[in-house]
Amino acid sequence: MTAALAPPTDPAAPRPPGAGDRSRMLPLRRLVRSELRRILSPRPIRWALYALPLLVVAYAVAAYLGHNTDVAAAWRKAEEAHRQYTAEAARRQGAVAKLSPTFFFDDPRYQLTKASFVDLRTVLSGVAVAALLLGVFSGGADWSSRVILNLVAAEPRRSRLFLTRGLLVAGVAAAIALAAAVLLVPLLLVTAHFRGTTADADAHFWSVLAAVVLRGALFVGLVALLGYALAMLTRGVTTAFGIALAYLVLADRLIQDYAPSLTEYHLSGITFAVLNERLLMLTDRTDCVGEIACATMRDGTTATLAFLALAAYLLPVAAAALWRFTRTDIG
Repeated sequence: MTAALAPPTDPAAPRPPGAGDRSRMLPLRRLVRSELRRILSPRPIRWALYALPLLVVAYAVAAYLGHNTDVAAAWRKAEEAHRQYTAEAARRQGAVAKLSPTFFFDDPRYQLTKASFVDLRTVLSGVAVAALLLGVFSGGADWSSRVILNLVAAEPRRSRLFLTRGLLVAGVAAAIALAAAVLLVPLLLVTAHFRGTTADADAHFWSVLAAVVLRGALFVGLVALLGYALAMLTRGVTTAFGIALAYLVLADRLIQDYAPSLTEYHLSGITFAVLNERLLMLTDRTDCVGEIACATMRDGTTATLAFLALAAYLLPVAAAALWRFTRTDIG
């Protein structure tokens, strides 16, 4: 009995659509592992990751050194300022507002329930800017080096490659933001214990703080995804970085000058709204500093509305980047 011989195969014979792609497609686990390594391997990214804990600790040390518990000295300084104000007012003509020494009093203590939100907002805002740069670099570096050609050859399903890397960039940025907050909060608690007060730090305060931290991590991840999508759309680091810089620097001033009603929807206004604890803590909305903060507080912009505004930035850019990456030539 003879074995049936398989008919010879012609290498030039047409194959079913997608057959070759399926044979070359990387397993998802391997793709995730390789792309995560590619995101974290550049030397500037590694240096930034090494520097982040040091910067957070340095910020906390500055907060520690900038506060003390000598309330009596602060009251003496306030009373002296009040005496000078009263003497100057007596020499002036016309009506002058009568102010008490309380107006000039600046509490030198670190008040955890107030200052911690400000410090957390400052640190997470800085991390968000770094995340935008991370996204731009992760999405654009491989285009200038032409490595993208090898990546597409190894993973022919471009949409899979685009989404995998984008989600990894967002996840890495969110994890970094969460780690920065987790490092910062205990340091601020130490500062409040030795150089301030933890009064009113009840369960409601800690729940609001946790909510702001989680909001911040999500926001930072989405900002990184925005930078990634912008770089994939423009196919380069320089162009994407230039667009992001022009928006952050120029658009802010133009909006405030010519369209002040849209101030809260600039990325800086969105950042404040996402990291704003005052609506949750039921703080007086008139207690604000800065044009963007006051506009956001005055209008009562919620975090939900801020995330929707961020989505209005992100989704069109990401959709255009995905379309260009999957439907146009790479070369």
